Amino acid sequence: MKKMTGLAMVALVLASIVPIGAQSTQKPLEITFWSLFTGGDGEFFDAMVKEFNASQHEIVMKTDTVKFDDYYTKLTAALAAKTAPDVVVMHQDRLSTFVPNGVLLPLDAYAQKAGIDLASFEQAPLNNCRIDNKLYAIPLDVHPLIMYCNLDLFAKAGITKLPESLSELFSTAETIQKKTGAEGIAADNTTATYKAYTLTRMFLSMLMEQGVTVFNADNTKANFNNEAGVKAYQALSDMVNKYKVTPKGLDYDSSVADFKLGKAAIHFNGVWVTGLFEQQPGLNFIAVKFPALFGKNAAWAGSHTFAIPVQKTIDEKKIMGAMKFIDWMTNHGYLWAKAGHVPTRKTAVNTPEFKALPHRSDYADAAKYVFSTPATPKWPQCYDAISDSLEEAIANGRDAKTALARMEQTINDILKK
Repeated sequence: MKKMTGLAMVALVLASIVPIGAQSTQKPLEITFWSLFTGGDGEFFDAMVKEFNASQHEIVMKTDTVKFDDYYTKLTAALAAKTAPDVVVMHQDRLSTFVPNGVLLPLDAYAQKAGIDLASFEQAPLNNCRIDNKLYAIPLDVHPLIMYCNLDLFAKAGITKLPESLSELFSTAETIQKKTGAEGIAADNTTATYKAYTLTRMFLSMLMEQGVTVFNADNTKANFNNEAGVKAYQALSDMVNKYKVTPKGLDYDSSVADFKLGKAAIHFNGVWVTGLFEQQPGLNFIAVKFPALFGKNAAWAGSHTFAIPVQKTIDEKKIMGAMKFIDWMTNHGYLWAKAGHVPTRKTAVNTPEFKALPHRSDYADAAKYVFSTPATPKWPQCYDAISDSLEEAIANGRDAKTALARMEQTINDILKK
């Protein structure tokens, strides 16, 4: 064998070295992403995405935030055309609408390949993302309806106890309103930027407190034109029309602003506004689970999930990049908890960062009383229709019998289609 000359050896070594400049100029994999967070929690979510991008150099998330009311219209069209982004945020109750159309990827195999430990998630919200035993999304959070109370207004009115029943809720709100001039209850009941979803969330919660679901067992008929429905509707109507502790025509953004600025004693909303309220100087409040207005606790809750759309051409690198992003976001759920949400990943809940957050322990047990919405593709349309029906009936002061009969007919017509 011939000996290699010194010059040849140098040439070989130099050829094997990757230039440092070439390494630093390699472009990261770009993953496109749609978000619907435009409310009080939007800034927290955007900060998380920014931190993920800064935490590594292999992937960069390109985020497009879409107005909530337009989000699912735009997403439906993009999914059908297979032009959706690489990752999307999707409410868990929307999965049953999209999965039958074959527009979302099953994620079981990709989660395993990415090394995501599914056992580290709370199993209830994770299982809610399964359809026909296949995992179509990974949950980031659960976000139940809770009650916020302004402690300074309570003290000013001489009230030392939080309301725990319907009669206590109204008497507390009336007393504070009379003694302080503040709104008793800031609960939206009219459409503006958003529909009056709080009415529906409270209605569903009050039904479930009485052991009644909004639909029958097979989701084919409405199940609220009954004694439980009358009690739930009457409570919402009385809040606005009889006791007048909630302004008629109050929209969602105004209800949030009124409580944030100390103009309202009680506010019903999801946990997602907790972080917004914490940023308000001088706002002394407590956040607790939705009260047992009809004897036992129950609360509507949603869940934000991550899903991966089916594309015209499968790009394994992008799918695995998306899974890395999902893994990071769920594992850092304590950052998302700053917005008020309850992380679904136990590794996030057990961190010192999560445990150090204020208020979260006051409503953490709300997760014990949440219930899932009906598992039918028709639920989103019904959800909107119930919100519209309740808004119209309360605005016009309709009696419970008339309001529920009309709403029942509307819902049954949708379910029959």
